[in-house]
Amino acid sequence: MKFSLLLFILYRKLKKAVKTNRAYRSHIGTVQLKILIKTADGKRGRLFIFDRGVLSTLTGGGHAADAALVWSDAATAFRVMASGSDEESFKAAAEGGLRVEGMAYYIQWFTDGIKLVMK
Repeated sequence: MKFSLLLFILYRKLKKAVKTNRAYRSHIGTVQLKILIKTADGKRGRLFIFDRGVLSTLTGGGHAADAALVWSDAATAFRVMASGSDEESFKAAAEGGLRVEGMAYYIQWFTDGIKLVMK
């Protein structure tokens, strides 16, 4: 439940940034990309859809995406994502709690955008 709420809050922050943050709006301006954040079992997740400056989402972990962050479980995802620490993310990946599906470049683009919003 906390993981799903965290993903919803992330969506709301990004959606607001599309309207109020010029740097973020420029970052997503011409991109057409789908990024999925989900648990390994696919029971929880959210698809972030970027379509030339427009952001929308779908709930659930069963969507097709260009790239995905796959967490071993919701508790690990919540703990690491809520920390906001790159170090914690790297540690989770090294310990098998996080893996990337698809092109890592897309995930980096997504996280770079989040950093623009969370400054």
